[in-house]
Amino acid sequence: MRNSSLLFLLSIISLFFSCREKADDSKAVYTGPKSELHGIDMIYSDSARKVVRMVTETQLTLASEDRIYPKEMKLWFYDKTGKISSEVRGDSAHFYRQKNTYKLIGHVVIHNIEKGEIMKTDEFNWLPVEKRIFTDKAVQLRTRTELVNGVGLDAAQDFSSYSLRKVRNSVVQVDGLPTN
Repeated sequence: MRNSSLLFLLSIISLFFSCREKADDSKAVYTGPKSELHGIDMIYSDSARKVVRMVTETQLTLASEDRIYPKEMKLWFYDKTGKISSEVRGDSAHFYRQKNTYKLIGHVVIHNIEKGEIMKTDEFNWLPVEKRIFTDKAVQLRTRTELVNGVGLDAAQDFSSYSLRKVRNSVVQVDGLPTN
């Protein structure tokens, strides 16, 4: 009889613990994006004139209103006549809402079509309101006559004017071949 009483008591205890309320999962906090858009092709204009076109595959908007572009981003800047003056590409980008700043990251290439110049860097910042770009990273600039390596760059957003902060070296080229 003792064994049956003990067995009955254990059954009651296990029934009591199995009937307890489960933890409330409704208090879990969602930390993912607020929205997710695909196939982005946006035009920025000023006074009904096309200024910039942005194309990227995915845009994730966070709760902070920052936006992440995890895939390649391409930008085209237009001159006053509506002609493409420069193009930019990066592996990914981030828009910081509080600062109203874009940061392109990874294999960033800026091509000034009018001047035939190409600038390469690992990342750069674009400030649309100030219409300028800058980087503190290493920069390689290829003009029609020179290959210039430096660190840091400040430029107009369409790359029509720029200045390198620290030039490391410069090689003069003739017909695309470096000369000593």
